[in-house]
Amino acid sequence: MIFIFYLLSFVFWFSDNQQVQVKSHTLSTDKYLAIIKDTTLVVEGVSVEILLPDKKCEGYILMLPGWNFTRTDCCGKSSFCKKARKAGYCLIMPEMGKSIYSGGFFKETRQDWKKYPSRLWITNSLIPYLQQKYGYLLSGGNNHIYGISTGARGVALLALNTKNIFKSGVALSGDYDQSVMPNDNLMIGYYGTFEAFPDRWNGADNALKNAAKISIPIYLAHGKQDKMVPCSQSEKFFAEMKKQHPDGYTELHINEKAAHNYEFWDSETENAILFFKNNQ
Repeated sequence: MIFIFYLLSFVFWFSDNQQVQVKSHTLSTDKYLAIIKDTTLVVEGVSVEILLPDKKCEGYILMLPGWNFTRTDCCGKSSFCKKARKAGYCLIMPEMGKSIYSGGFFKETRQDWKKYPSRLWITNSLIPYLQQKYGYLLSGGNNHIYGISTGARGVALLALNTKNIFKSGVALSGDYDQSVMPNDNLMIGYYGTFEAFPDRWNGADNALKNAAKISIPIYLAHGKQDKMVPCSQSEKFFAEMKKQHPDGYTELHINEKAAHNYEFWDSETENAILFFKNNQ
């Protein structure tokens, strides 16, 4: 029995201290746990898909879905995930549901929407969890953000509210200044009406009005025929970013014929990956 005890102790010690292969790179399990295959994590009740690259991990992309899009929607309806993985990126895909990436909830927030993650869940829970447990999204690392539709708004707001974590962001068909859309039901559902709570609409959750505080390059793209989110949202946000950062932090691509759909978002895949590569 004593011999078996020592033998098991050695096996557990060896397992806890060996180098574990993660695709084509290694992580020491005495510091971080290793993710060795595509998996789904659960962070404070929120599902997070982790998709590993086809080769050595060269960076991480936090993918922010649009309003009421599933976390894997982009992978199923565009080539972005396949091409990003081929380029060496590990994809981090949280289930955001009907989130608008707000900084929190208010008394006026619809009760049935309070179950969805806010931006604070990303900054205060998801990112620290991934950093401490797996060594993902470490400060100063090759980390990027990608978002479509409402997720593009999330890109801008995360860029505004994180420091030294992300190198760049790609935001497709997003809205960045809700104050010019006072009848938007999504915003009313979270903030209350513009007339009653203008500070909420113009304050910390307004990316355009806080553009001076954004310190990473952002690639913006929008379809001119977008009937869901006015193209002017990207045009005005770009103009403000250029005003605040004349050294060229931001790029803008307007597609004259494109609408608010995956046909357009998929057409921007190569541009998005190139932008990440150029801002490592």
